[in-house]
Amino acid sequence: PRSGPWSRRTSDFRFAAAVAGYGMLLRHSEHATGFTWDALGEIAGGSVGADASGYRAEFVKLVRRAKSLSR
Repeated sequence: PRSGPWSRRTSDFRFAAAVAGYGMLLRHSEHATGFTWDALGEIAGGSVGADASGYRAEFVKLVRRAKSLSR
């Protein structure tokens, strides 16, 4: 995700995609085919950018927690 097509997207786009993917994985959506918690964590972690309020960093923590609970 930090190379290839994802690297050409803005950090805002990547973060929004991570949030959408988070919801799809939580709901076990049929549209999340091939999408994993690891990939989501990498996309979210790589899109934190300038995070003055800390919301994006907090989201990355939520992704890690959800991954640990999904096992």
